[in-house]
Amino acid sequence: MRSTTTLAALCAVTALALTACGTDDGKDAGKSGQKVSASSKGSPSATSSGSGLEKLSGPEIADKAMKAMKSAKSLTTDLDGIVDGSPMKYHMSSDSEGECAGKISMGTDGGVELIKTGDLVYMKFDRAFWKSQGGKDGEAAAAEIGDRWTKSKATGADAKDFTAFCDSDTMLAGFEGGPNLSHKGKTTTVDGKPAITLTETEGKETYTVYIATEGKPYVLKMVVKGGKEPGTVTFSDFDKPVDAKAPTGDVVDLDSLG
Repeated sequence: MRSTTTLAALCAVTALALTACGTDDGKDAGKSGQKVSASSKGSPSATSSGSGLEKLSGPEIADKAMKAMKSAKSLTTDLDGIVDGSPMKYHMSSDSEGECAGKISMGTDGGVELIKTGDLVYMKFDRAFWKSQGGKDGEAAAAEIGDRWTKSKATGADAKDFTAFCDSDTMLAGFEGGPNLSHKGKTTTVDGKPAITLTETEGKETYTVYIATEGKPYVLKMVVKGGKEPGTVTFSDFDKPVDAKAPTGDVVDLDSLG
């Protein structure tokens, strides 16, 4: 499917967001670095419940966050930004067993709802997606399949382009600790949850990361500004069961169609 390039770009943006805290070499510049004003819901003066993160340096906080993220058995990821010059939105709940449910919207290239459970993947493409495939194949698919659910083996060539986002272990693979240049900022809240901010700049891009100060120090949100692919990534529903149920009704078996 022609969507492979777009989805690969989405994966790259997500990976960039996941690894921004742990890729640069250097010491904590928090003492002389920039301060962050809260850009999420809540007051910039919000405080934690005694996790002690505020007493640590930026790199130390980042290291704890990376370890916490790697330990998550499931999560929900939301991305809203520019990918390959086009707007893109992504919402996916996934776990370490490869179960997932969510939706990917690729701007003018349309979108797809996705469910993977067991060794099968179910996808429902909108008409804009079929149209974006171009030519007679796209027209034929739009006419014959339309907006019905499809199913196929998750190991199929086309399915792999989508199911790459279903394994939370794969999604979290970029969370590696190590030397970095994270600047520690102020405390704030993200959707009512206390958090502390870290910032880091690479070229024309600036990353602001919000890390939970209650419970495990999960990354709750990341904002990328500047550069060619700005956007926001949020993480939620850590360690919660993924509701990946096969759709019922009129489902087109793509494997039987060849």
